[in-house]
Amino acid sequence: MDRSPLVPMDMLATYRICVTGRLENDLAERLWGMTASPVERTGEPEQTMLVGEVVDQAALVGIINALYNYGHAVVSVERLLPDADPHMDNTKEE
Repeated sequence: MDRSPLVPMDMLATYRICVTGRLENDLAERLWGMTASPVERTGEPEQTMLVGEVVDQAALVGIINALYNYGHAVVSVERLLPDADPHMDNTKEE
């Protein structure tokens, strides 16, 4: 049985990471080269969406660990398809 992942773990990919709290764009860009934008949802705690390219899944784990160390709980992590709009749900192939 072939157990190789459907998505290679050692390739550059664009990710959208949603975390609790406010994360300033300059910190996200400086630390991880990502863009941070607040998520506006009525009646829910404040969240920030990070979008950017990550060199591989080891780097992704490093970003998630750093977010944890900064006190931000990870709400979701999505690998975006090439040419996807990061503000839309473009994570599934048709």
